[in-house]
Amino acid sequence: MKNFPYFPSRAVHGLDGLWTCAFLGSEIDPETICLDSIAWTDRIAMPGVFDSCPAYVKKRGCFALRYDLTLKNPAAAHRLDFGGLGLWARVFVDGVDCGTCQTPYAPWSVEVPPSTEARREIIVLIDNRLDATRVPLFDPFFDFFGYGGLYRSVYWHELPALSIRRAVVRTLDLDGQVEIDVRLCSKTDLPESVDLAVSFDGGEARTFAGVAVEGGRARIRLAVPQARIWSPETPHLHEVRVALEGDAIVERFGIRTVETRKGQILLNGQPVKLLGYNRHEAHPQFGPALPAQQLIHDLQLLRQLGCNFVRGSHYPQDQRFLDLCDELGFLVFEEALGWGTPVDHLKNERFNDLQEVQTRAMVRTSINHPSVILWGFLNECASDQPESMPPIRRLARAIREEDDSRLVTFATHKPFGDRNLDVVDVISVNQYPGWYPEDRNKERPLNEINPLIDRLLDHFAKQGFEDKPFIISEMGAGAIYGWRDPLEAHWSEEYQMAYLETLARRVVDDDRIAGVAIWQFCDGRTYASGYALGRPRAFNNKGTFDEYRRPKMAAAAVRAIFTGQR
Repeated sequence: MKNFPYFPSRAVHGLDGLWTCAFLGSEIDPETICLDSIAWTDRIAMPGVFDSCPAYVKKRGCFALRYDLTLKNPAAAHRLDFGGLGLWARVFVDGVDCGTCQTPYAPWSVEVPPSTEARREIIVLIDNRLDATRVPLFDPFFDFFGYGGLYRSVYWHELPALSIRRAVVRTLDLDGQVEIDVRLCSKTDLPESVDLAVSFDGGEARTFAGVAVEGGRARIRLAVPQARIWSPETPHLHEVRVALEGDAIVERFGIRTVETRKGQILLNGQPVKLLGYNRHEAHPQFGPALPAQQLIHDLQLLRQLGCNFVRGSHYPQDQRFLDLCDELGFLVFEEALGWGTPVDHLKNERFNDLQEVQTRAMVRTSINHPSVILWGFLNECASDQPESMPPIRRLARAIREEDDSRLVTFATHKPFGDRNLDVVDVISVNQYPGWYPEDRNKERPLNEINPLIDRLLDHFAKQGFEDKPFIISEMGAGAIYGWRDPLEAHWSEEYQMAYLETLARRVVDDDRIAGVAIWQFCDGRTYASGYALGRPRAFNNKGTFDEYRRPKMAAAAVRAIFTGQR
């Protein structure tokens, strides 16, 4: 399953399939490896992760991957695009160091040195060690497992002298007026103007001669023929083909608008309530490198629950998954990698630089998906501390520079002391009343849920934020699949069902709540360290489905409320 955009005029080589591999050890320094000394002993499927393979389970260290490729036009410029990898990578082509990736999960590219040879050798060193120096964006305390591998597809592009990187489509009005921002690349200096041919949905091309190029971009405004509006109920999509001499790109987009007004999120000018789940890209066999069938499976289950909303926790999402959300009419909250960021990280210049790099990469890659309506970052950081203010403002500014057509938020777990709620368009709160109870003497502290929501709404109104939409970005309870308990204690399916019934009813019935992302869709593997003492089975068990997508009792309860069948 290939994701948009497509490049019909150039050679693009997909590198999915079997790669040669080797485990180089847990003590080796990946900066000093001699490539000629690698003993290539095994094969592995990519996209994929080493940690879920029987031969490499429990191994933390440096791995090597090799792929040999034959090119159609070796004299062209070349680029390798990685959809997402982890946790650290260094790429060599024909023995030449092309670059290092320190941004797990984020889209990443490297320019490839020229060659006269058609046969090229790609070697990728992958390190899955939890190393604060090498991988400052991923910490050992993260509540999801850090896998090593190529999480998503890799593509080798043979580029013409002047090429199109992206054609970003922005809705100007619901009648179908759009702006197309054509982003150009060149082996030499960019021209002052270009001639563009533009066609929609396979129709006749319209030529625009002499379009000015400024800052590497050529912009045009025009109307989409037979324009149809995208919405969750009618997820109509359009395709645009933009061509210049020697290159072309096909992008898919939807005509829709998103804004806020008086505490509500408006989609196409109409209020929408977000009903959905947090979802990790996770499976015991595949880790975060999910096959297309699993992506569809997950969305079908969410649709059966009556959901229209997915929060992609807590990293940039697979473009194939977002393509499916576009097609099926799901609304998406996409966020950059981050979890529980402490003050010392927020004061670290290198950490903040990498945060901005991955956040901009996320926005640039996902910008044409109509399903994405919220951008976020730094889940549950120390946002109640003054040191959080510069990095949060920096990331919010970076997103708005890349895309001012969507809403900006971040999920706070410090709502009563947060110093940054003035920055966001939507207030997103993670809280777990009744699961981590204030009073541990109570057997069933479900009566903590609604009073806390009341306190949150009252607090935001007193702070002058009553016109900002409020969503519950995390709330939930854990349950061990199959454990039924007549006392309905914590970890029983009965307690989780009662908890989510209370939460779902409150969200559906209260117009002051713009939405909810229940924590979480399915159980996910977490710590392999002593942190797992708080996570039975070394899984976060708050899924409404278990890790194999088997429903717990709560699934039926949420479905009844979200679909109005209660």
